[in-house]
Amino acid sequence: MDLLPTKQFKTIGIKVDFVAPLQATAITARALLAQVLETSTAAYPTQTALARELSRLYGASFGISVIKLGTKHVIRLTCSLVDEQYLDNFNDQQPLFEQGMALLKEVLFAPLLPNGTFDPMTFTQQRQNLLTAIKSLDDDKQYLANRRLQELLFTGQPTQAMSALGDVHVLNDLSATDVLSTYHDMLANDAVHVAVVGDVDEDRAQAAMADWPLADRTITDATPYYRWSLRDHVQNGDDEAPVVQAKLNLAYHLPIYRDDADFMAAVVFNAAFGGTPLSLLFTNVREKASLAYYASSGYNPFTGTLSVQTGIQAENQQRVEAIIAEQLMAVQQGNLSEDLLAEVKASLLNARLAALDSPQRRLTGLLNTQLTHLHEPLADWQKKLDAITVADVTRVAQQVTLQATYCLHGGVQGAK
Repeated sequence: MDLLPTKQFKTIGIKVDFVAPLQATAITARALLAQVLETSTAAYPTQTALARELSRLYGASFGISVIKLGTKHVIRLTCSLVDEQYLDNFNDQQPLFEQGMALLKEVLFAPLLPNGTFDPMTFTQQRQNLLTAIKSLDDDKQYLANRRLQELLFTGQPTQAMSALGDVHVLNDLSATDVLSTYHDMLANDAVHVAVVGDVDEDRAQAAMADWPLADRTITDATPYYRWSLRDHVQNGDDEAPVVQAKLNLAYHLPIYRDDADFMAAVVFNAAFGGTPLSLLFTNVREKASLAYYASSGYNPFTGTLSVQTGIQAENQQRVEAIIAEQLMAVQQGNLSEDLLAEVKASLLNARLAALDSPQRRLTGLLNTQLTHLHEPLADWQKKLDAITVADVTRVAQQVTLQATYCLHGGVQGAK
């Protein structure tokens, strides 16, 4: 268990992560399991009953989500409760933190299982809800373009190409028995990471979990990093869709991971290249050339990838690709101003400090620390950030190689 004891917040946040190796065959079933567990328990058999209990807990929030992180698939339970020290009219015998932990225990270990299997009506409804959720994601054309880009980039690697919510074709074939088997497998074999942020000490946190029936397990501490080899040619793809604004996305190989000495330099490179409103892509593609409605980049230190997202007029695709390539080449040749570097570093520090004011973001960051075994106090992190030079950023940029481009456009209609 990880504790972030603090009197900074008037709430107590709890996070429980069930972490398993990423397997294409299991992703969809785990996503559906999360949906089913989130909506009912034996004691609260309907969403209404569960909502009523959360209301009784002074408006506590609760949810379950699924996440892909490098080579891992995560089922995450979160609960946020008011710290009753700040409630004038609180007169329950049991503090809210303990009641929240009891609710999470109920969700995990006493789900709604009439006749030893998931309630058929609940199961069917949640399968339909997940189907709707997966399909509605494709309505977000930028999300769709990015997913198609991942499929191009990771051809033949379904675990990396697939969404954390899984695949609709697999979903249609899943039975309640399949998902029950996934549930038992999760409880028996997943690595379990529990974290609490708020005014709670270790003895109290341990006592609240003492009766959780989690058996000891052997966890092989496999790397969370997905390492892959550079391809010798760029994968290109495009599709037509009813869009006025084309979505042009690019993916690059950037073989620097969370545990590499150049990790901080890679973070700064991404911020300068396209990761902030100060960046080269934002300034030169969007502002100066007026060729994009938006232009940004993202760096994933668990998969060694850099991606660029833009919204453009389809007829400008080649010009936009050329300007993006120019910005990358400029940094690779060391043409990055000291002023921009200083501004970008200041924005990264501000973002890090802002995250400290968010209980949820502090909890979320803990899983990265647990999986990577890299704990870096703020002062050390800031020292590393301050030390980054233009030469460091240049060295990282020189390792960036284009691997895939994908454009979702309106075809002939969209070009009119």
